[in-house]
Amino acid sequence: MNGIAVWKRVRWSDRAVAPFAGAVSVLVGVVLLWLAIGGIGNPTTREEENAAEELALRLFGCWLLGGAALYAVLGMFRALLGHLAALLVAPLAVIVALLVLAAS
Repeated sequence: MNGIAVWKRVRWSDRAVAPFAGAVSVLVGVVLLWLAIGGIGNPTTREEENAAEELALRLFGCWLLGGAALYAVLGMFRALLGHLAALLVAPLAVIVALLVLAAS
């Protein structure tokens, strides 16, 4: 199989891959947000909280930029849009839900 055939198959599979890319990105984004706010690992000191937040933000940035670069290079634009929307919208929705729960 030559490179052009592989490229066409990857581009053709974009429609099938996009929902899974979005779902995985939502899960990763929510778990990293949970890590950043201290829900995972149960940090007891301020230094542990800062370390957990720094780790979560570093992983989030790498996942966001790595996925965006991969989907852009492969030409999978539906998956790219799903990935970006999931990573940017899902954590905001969780934060809003937490604020609503805290207010009531």
